[in-house]
Parts: sequence; structure tokens; C-alpha cells
Amino acid sequence: MNSIAEKIRVLVADDHDIVRYGICSVIGASDDIEVVSEAASGKEAIDQYKKVQPDVCMLDISMPELNGIETTRSLLELDKDARILILTMHINEEYLNQVLNAGASGYILKNSDRDELLRSIRSVYNGDQAFSRSISRLMTDRYVKNVRNPDTTPQDKVHQLTRRELEVIRLIAEGYTSHEISEMLYISPRTVDTHRSNVMNKLEIKNTAGLVRFALENDIIEG
Repeated sequence: MNSIAEKIRVLVADDHDIVRYGICSVIGASDDIEVVSEAASGKEAIDQYKKVQPDVCMLDISMPELNGIETTRSLLELDKDARILILTMHINEEYLNQVLNAGASGYILKNSDRDELLRSIRSVYNGDQAFSRSISRLMTDRYVKNVRNPDTTPQDKVHQLTRRELEVIRLIAEGYTSHEISEMLYISPRTVDTHRSNVMNKLEIKNTAGLVRFALENDIIEG
């Protein structure tokens, strides 16, 4: 990491030129942070990371070639100490689960104000996590819900799943492979596997047979 006197070096990856320009302009106006590289895709972000070794990566969650979640995993495989901040327009528990499971250090909204954006970069650089206020509220609400309802019934657990997770369970239970599901839902096989992992963690199920049984018992598919 850089010394205190040096600026925090940031890689910004977003496939929308105007959005990327706006983020870089905000960062460029700060005294202690600078943009050292830009990328318009996940693959380009990985290539740039290898070249410039930034302190913090800011990745759009929706990018061509590799999305922000997939790019996060690839970067952490490349460098386990990579510090990654995901940018999104979505206040979405499904995306939040993916971000946390992928190992990113933060999840902030693109409409965050200047101070929140810069504060998030500094937090991630210092080894802390950073979330937009609305995302933090979502996490708190989820925590409170789990604390208040620790002994949920199977049907209660169904209600904890997102629409996409239910789609993935149904297709897995119907015998489709991750590759087939990815084509049907227009997502990557890795994202399918992430949904599968999230569902198994939520339902405390250990294998595919358990998923199929859960789907049958809760009328997600018909036997």
C-alpha cells in the first residue's frame, strides 16, 4: 500500500463512458485519491489491474464480457488482497448476496453523493467495508428479520428467496445443468452457481438432492 503522503490509486471500470467520466471527475477533484486507470469491461479491468496494481478497484456490477461479480472473483483469485468496491443502480438483496459472497469490500449506489463516494474509497483502502446508506438499511432489516424469526418453517424460507433464486431452484429441480440454465435466464453459468450456493446457504441444504426435495415439498415444481 502507499504511504500516507501518497494518493490512493483507483481503477474505475464502467462500460458507460459518461458515468465513468463523472466518477473519475469526482475522484480527480479530491486531494488524496487519484484515478490511475479506466476500463470499459470486466476483462479490461483485469488486464489493467495487472498493469497498474491499483489500491482500490471500482467495478460496475453490469459490464460486458465479465460482470462486476465475476470480475471480483477473478481479481481475488489473482490477488487475494485486492480491494474492490462494487457500483450499482440497484438496491437489491439478490445483488447484495452476490457481492458479499464474491468477496467485494463494498457496495455503493451510482447516485451516491461526492462525500459518500470518496468516503467509501477511503474505507475500502483502509481495509474496512463500505455500503451506501440505503444498502446498510437493507442489511440491517435483513439481520433484524433473521433475529426475530430464527426458527422459520420451510414455507417461511421460501419467502426469503428472491424471484431469480426460485427460478434457478425450479430449473435445477427439473434437471437442467448450470449451462442450460444460464442460457435460459441469460446469465452466466458462474452466476447460476452463485444462486445455487446462496439458496443452499439460506435453506441450509447440502446437496442437489436436498434442493429437489425442497422444491417438491414447497410446490416450486410438481412431482
